[in-house]
Amino acid sequence: MGKKGFILLMLLVSLLVFSSTVSAKSKTQTENGNQNKNAAGIRKESKNTIDVLVAGDSLSYSSVSPLGLWNQYGITSYVCGQPGQMLSETYETLKLAFKTQKPRLVLFETNVLFRKLDKKNEKKDLMSKLYVREDSKGFKLRDGVRPYREGAYMKKTEKKEKMPEQVETYMEKILKLCRRHGAGLVLVSTPSPKNYNYQKHNTLQEYAEKKSLTYLDMNLITKGLKIDWKTDTMDQGDHLNLSGAKKVTEYLGKYLKNEFGLSDHRDEALYKTWKRMAKEYTRKEQEMLKQMQAIIGKEKMKS
Repeated sequence: MGKKGFILLMLLVSLLVFSSTVSAKSKTQTENGNQNKNAAGIRKESKNTIDVLVAGDSLSYSSVSPLGLWNQYGITSYVCGQPGQMLSETYETLKLAFKTQKPRLVLFETNVLFRKLDKKNEKKDLMSKLYVREDSKGFKLRDGVRPYREGAYMKKTEKKEKMPEQVETYMEKILKLCRRHGAGLVLVSTPSPKNYNYQKHNTLQEYAEKKSLTYLDMNLITKGLKIDWKTDTMDQGDHLNLSGAKKVTEYLGKYLKNEFGLSDHRDEALYKTWKRMAKEYTRKEQEMLKQMQAIIGKEKMKS
């Protein structure tokens, strides 16, 4: 073989190696068509150590704090939520998470069930959605305070809000997926005046009964949760801030413990990293809550 032929051969080999590397990387990044950063984060958790997976849109990662659940009850959980998540994305996210975890429960934040599926982009790149990943098991600490002042929003009615087409189709796929992996599916509506009303509650309650699912609507128990809409929302009733999420998480932990008997792992050697992370999280949480109280105090003085 001449010199030119050898050079061409080496170039061809290099191209083949490069192509194989890119293909492998692409497969890893887009497995199941899913590039959600939180879904990628769950893959970094030690195998089969998560008892509760939390799925949904931004309400999920604004309301449920895994390290808060750990501090209070020793429950291991992870939030796989993403902004504006569609039901097709929930399904793909869970498929990815189940590859390395065997959770006892999947908590599904229900706001997704009223979001219209984009048929053209059901398999779109999930990483195209902005998500700032915190090292808090998928939970995002939010310190903003913008009160909700529009009064009662869960006004009892017999009316129902229709769910978009294809919702039940994808929910069947999610139900089968959870059953196949031995995980119970629990529907949860976290407090949000902007996203929930009694019409949606009626629809969700009916669906849960039809499918024999547990449904917890926390919008009906905001007084019991001691939610204060003057201080516990970051954006006028759309999402909870840290103080609101802390209240929801404390209630949710007690609920999960009582209703499902989840294990307390705080004294188990396998979870040493959780203890270290929880200590740092508590420090950040206390510091942020103190800052929020200072802001609230100044606003009260102005009014």
